[in-house]
Amino acid sequence: MKLGALLAAVGVVGAGTAFADAGTAFAQEPVKIGAMYPLTGGGAVYGVPAMVGHQLAVEELNAKGGIMGRKIESIERDDKMNPSAASSTMKELITKDKVDIVVGGLSSAVGLAMSEVSKQEKVVYISTIPKTIQMTTDKLHKLVFRTASNTDLEGDTMAMLASKYKLAKICHLELDYAYGNDLEAGILKALPKYAKDAKVVLTLKPKLGATDFNPFIPQVMAAGCDGVLSGLWGPHFVSWVKQAKPLGFFDKIKWISGGEIGSHEIAGELKEDYPDNVISNAYELWYHAQDPSHKEFQARLAKKLNTQETPQWAVLGYIGVKYVAAAMEKAKSTEADKVAAALEGLTIGTPVGPLTIDAKSHQANIGQFWGPMVKKPDRAYRIMEPAEYIQPK
Repeated sequence: MKLGALLAAVGVVGAGTAFADAGTAFAQEPVKIGAMYPLTGGGAVYGVPAMVGHQLAVEELNAKGGIMGRKIESIERDDKMNPSAASSTMKELITKDKVDIVVGGLSSAVGLAMSEVSKQEKVVYISTIPKTIQMTTDKLHKLVFRTASNTDLEGDTMAMLASKYKLAKICHLELDYAYGNDLEAGILKALPKYAKDAKVVLTLKPKLGATDFNPFIPQVMAAGCDGVLSGLWGPHFVSWVKQAKPLGFFDKIKWISGGEIGSHEIAGELKEDYPDNVISNAYELWYHAQDPSHKEFQARLAKKLNTQETPQWAVLGYIGVKYVAAAMEKAKSTEADKVAAALEGLTIGTPVGPLTIDAKSHQANIGQFWGPMVKKPDRAYRIMEPAEYIQPK
């Protein structure tokens, strides 16, 4: 499904929407959840599907009575993938819209900005996508939690795959911001454990939002590397492919990537242009299940979007809302301190299996599917096969 059709299907518009189940009567004030994802610009390819999953979870909960018998009001905003804009928008959600909790974010820079507002305004923030390890280490505070993976976990898996595919000379390609820099650090920390003889022969860091990779492609091709470890995600990877593939870039160079370019959002956009030699990851695959509940989740999502080939980022928005509901029900309160205490050590069921938020690090033990992106004669796009679900212990 194209992004424009996806926007129309879920009713996402500029400033966002607020909705609840109008057919159910609630005597009390609603529980207000603030949701922020990039709904415009390059980040929308991931942010819009995440908001879809968020909406689906709210609809399901409201149909069953909401949270603590109170309807859920979802107040949705575009974070514009800009830390300054996200900070001001989140403050407005808290001070003007009086939300009880905030979920979302996509880029790690936005996630860190939202975490800081959470700390200042004393409102719980659940990071559903941003991965920077800083959020759950040196910048951890009692009101921030993460249900996505993090850069150390992702970097560890990528180093393991570098060993599996016997990469000897590695080119490192990351975006120059929190996610890219922290992913690089995670990979470098893990490489000696898995591939001690591998050597990084080139490191390049384009800017976040870059569209022209022509200055970088020849450098990688001339460096003599047999593999690239990369965090180029979404539109960055799409642009790289369109500029590098005609030059034969992927003919001999293995590409091992974080950034979920194994998701259907990217495979469906590139279709026949998706290159060979790509090993990547995805949180969820519509055609592959990790947990028995996935089939029902995927069917509900497919019905909502009127397409069988559903986007993977929806599951992250969905899981975030489910954690909000479980924590508030456990705390029997929407008060920030009580909800935060309830989130510590909390386990819930999700479409990718049971997840637990560690009580100390505030990090969930979510895994990801990893595998090669392969052609299939009956598909117009690539799928991940075999898909191995790697979950941190």
